[in-house]
Amino acid sequence: MVPLTPSPSPEANGYLEDYRFRSEFLKPRFWPLWLWFGFMWLVSRLPYRLFCAISRRAGILFMHLGKDRRYITERNIELCFPDKSPQQRAAIVRESFAGAGMALFESGFVWWPQNRINKMTRLIGLEHLQKARSEGKNVLFFTPHNTSLEPCMSQLSTHEHLNILFRVHDNPFWEYMSGRGRRNFDLRLIPRKQVKNFLHFLSDGQTGMVAADQDLSKKRSVFVPFFGIPASTVTSVSDYCRQTGAVAMRVTGYRRPGQGYAVEISPPLENFPSDDATADTARVSLLTEEAIRQHPGDYLWHHRRFKTRPEGEAPLYERQKKRKSKKRRARKSAERALKTQ
Repeated sequence: MVPLTPSPSPEANGYLEDYRFRSEFLKPRFWPLWLWFGFMWLVSRLPYRLFCAISRRAGILFMHLGKDRRYITERNIELCFPDKSPQQRAAIVRESFAGAGMALFESGFVWWPQNRINKMTRLIGLEHLQKARSEGKNVLFFTPHNTSLEPCMSQLSTHEHLNILFRVHDNPFWEYMSGRGRRNFDLRLIPRKQVKNFLHFLSDGQTGMVAADQDLSKKRSVFVPFFGIPASTVTSVSDYCRQTGAVAMRVTGYRRPGQGYAVEISPPLENFPSDDATADTARVSLLTEEAIRQHPGDYLWHHRRFKTRPEGEAPLYERQKKRKSKKRRARKSAERALKTQ
């Protein structure tokens, strides 16, 4: 069990302190990002149909330029939908990249809020959250990594304060812009390394959110089925509920083509958590899979979900094999060079 800490002030723990403007952001190396953010702001102000047309085309362009990401996406969809025809799988690939293009510009809806996003978002199943809160229960949402995650979850935060575990962006200027923008909503962003604080807020009766469907290696993970394939999956949903007494609910954000967005909250999981974290994680994985199957084009298929394999299993990504072979050859060359010295 992770020990809980006294409730910290946001400023003391990095939630806001890194979101202060720094003079280094004016240096030339950040100028391309200044131009990009200006373009984001402009596109996010366009009529929604025109916004969709531009952002989706940008995503399709990335599909043609990013060969590695395209390979990973195609491979994931091939593994997860073997029953679909090549044409159907290609359509999901294309839609996933179009959605990723939209996601880049949809951040503008959050960073520079507009009233129209409220009118474009349907909230389904809010009564499940309200019932749990009226009974004095704290809630842990788990959600699939859909490309519409940012605008959908920001809209959910207009109904419920959210504590969200997230990965800090590698680029400090991007992190500054996103952090400042997200403060327009009732969100507290907590870096993954500060999970103790996340657990404190959850234990204190607040609502938390995690996405537990990415391969984070074998650390605190178990292999459970994901689309019928053993996938390394963190046990965080089970662990956090066990430690804080929270009830687990699935929340899914997805696009309504040409109309906007939907946020769907499912009823709380019954008899959860159990004494078996692996069984709990398999259950969460299945529910995540069910949500993805309903809107496969909305999912972020661009990461190597099956990168970590059970002992003795071969890699599922051909280029992963090639990278390993190159590293192995380089290591052997270095060893031979040392022997000849």
